[in-house]
Amino acid sequence: MKIYIDRTHCDLCQAYCDRHVAKLIRFPLGEDRACIQALEDDGLSTLTLVVKDGEDEITLALDEKDREIAAVEGLSTFLPWAS
Repeated sequence: MKIYIDRTHCDLCQAYCDRHVAKLIRFPLGEDRACIQALEDDGLSTLTLVVKDGEDEITLALDEKDREIAAVEGLSTFLPWAS
């Protein structure tokens, strides 16, 4: 599954974003938020997130271990520009 996320479509805080993405990672087809721009079934076992945040953009390929980490710690753990 490949999910395109554009965080510029949401004005909520980083903590809210982390909680939302944690839920999205557990249930990719069960969430619908303004930041989710597209879902694509790419046939891969990894979950790919294409995250855009202003001028910053990153593509993350999350295996099961990374999905578990992101589901607990949030998306910020994987974003080089987040602190």
